[in-house]
Amino acid sequence: MVERALSGAAPLNSGADPVLGDEALPFLLEDYAGIATWAGKPIYNHDQVIGQLDSGRIIAGKTITFTFLDTPRPVGIYNNPTYGLTEPGGYTPFSAAQREVAREAMELWDDLIPQSIVEKKGVGADIVFANTTTGPAQAHAYYPGKGVKVQSDIWTATPEANWTNLWLDFNGYGRTTLVHEAGHALGLTHPGDYDFGDDNDGDGEPDPITYEGDAFYAQDTMQFSIMSYFSPQKSGAQPVHTELGLVGYAQTPLLHDILAIQSKYGADPTTRAGATTYGFNSNAGNEVYDFEVNRSPFLSIYDAGGIDTLDLSGADASVFLDLRPGAFSSAGVRPTLEEANAITEAFNAVTDADQGDFELWTQADWDAFLTNIGNIGHNRVLADTGVSGVFALSHRNISIAYNTVIENATGGSARDYLVGNHVGNVLMGLGGNDVLNGLEGNDTLYGGTGLDEFRFTETGGNDLIADYAAGERVNVSEIDANVATAANEAFVQAASFTGVAGQMVRSFDAGANLTTFAFDTNGDAAADMVIRINGDVAVGAAWLL
Repeated sequence: MVERALSGAAPLNSGADPVLGDEALPFLLEDYAGIATWAGKPIYNHDQVIGQLDSGRIIAGKTITFTFLDTPRPVGIYNNPTYGLTEPGGYTPFSAAQREVAREAMELWDDLIPQSIVEKKGVGADIVFANTTTGPAQAHAYYPGKGVKVQSDIWTATPEANWTNLWLDFNGYGRTTLVHEAGHALGLTHPGDYDFGDDNDGDGEPDPITYEGDAFYAQDTMQFSIMSYFSPQKSGAQPVHTELGLVGYAQTPLLHDILAIQSKYGADPTTRAGATTYGFNSNAGNEVYDFEVNRSPFLSIYDAGGIDTLDLSGADASVFLDLRPGAFSSAGVRPTLEEANAITEAFNAVTDADQGDFELWTQADWDAFLTNIGNIGHNRVLADTGVSGVFALSHRNISIAYNTVIENATGGSARDYLVGNHVGNVLMGLGGNDVLNGLEGNDTLYGGTGLDEFRFTETGGNDLIADYAAGERVNVSEIDANVATAANEAFVQAASFTGVAGQMVRSFDAGANLTTFAFDTNGDAAADMVIRINGDVAVGAAWLL
């Protein structure tokens, strides 16, 4: 494996963190808010998270404007030495590339709130973007407010002074920086009371900021918020920028950012309110959600309505897709050697001498790296879910907003694990020996080719296995067949319900060519769960009751 690293960046971590419980559902850290700790830190609930991220300041009005300072020298308040602002002395305008990514950053925030965020030509906008060599080491923004008009303005270090501000691909730190600073301009803070220039010991030099020493709560990482300073690895995640072999940087506002910004401004009810597909075959209208283009996604999805799909059909590496609101999926796309080296060359084109360039991948190194991160993903998904054989190329890198319902999921050509949510889902495994679990709702499950497992962990549904084949597994063992006892008992097949909990009754409808299995868990002689299967099907040897 080729060793690649950014100065000060964390290397890929092969370890899988221990989970806090032993549940049938995939692990979510936030299930333990208020009742457990992680890395010695409390796990915060939603109200506590909002309290950490909300500055209390807001840009008023139905329209929020932004512009790019584009004059030969600073104008207005920035041209008034009375105020002693640091930025004007090193001012330069944004490049065309920076402007385009800044527009994309503002569009991402615009998607989340009902106010319109629009570009304004010239001066006088709510938010102004510019570069400087005499201000921040990376970037800074002013919070919204009244008074002297510097509020909500964003200044980034000129790329010649800090090369990462020209690293603008989908996992580039320059792109993450612009989304982060736009969050400040709209009124979000860091999740803790830290900042790049903190000097706690009074020696005149910025002190190291660490998760261990500065994070107040467990989820203060870039797994949950683009406003955080801390690696997603600190809360157990590992999104991978596959082409470069690095831990990725967030590409959109993340789970907690969406929660906090919508608590301030409201949620946009029109954003992708029709039927929307994210991933492959995307019609989301933004390339960050198109995995033909964005091969190493690290993002959150907010969607206002419609029948929606998370589609990984083009992935030839395993994926774990979890459709529950607030949940994390582990899914990456295997780039070709040519794609990986094109991204590497683009990265090398903007690096400085201190960082240096990465060597291009050889085919042998590339194959070894993909195998290695697939093994890492396997161990991490196994720790999260208990399902083996899912060699995901990234870990906890796609999340779904708390107020978003994605109805359907499609896997790829390898072994996948697909988990639904509280509504009726259509889950399609496609290739590989997949595991499908629709959870609540009346779900339709297609395993596709391979020997698949149809797993059931929630009662109440009327589910259809649409393409069952002999030798496939129907697994209801995680459902307690008799809820009146402490033990987790197995189901027993019976000719009909007789008022005894734990009975499973089979029937066949020749006209519909459907076999129905009904399950009684409380002994009331009525079905608490129904599974319908295409064809005339008997309980198989692989079934787990």
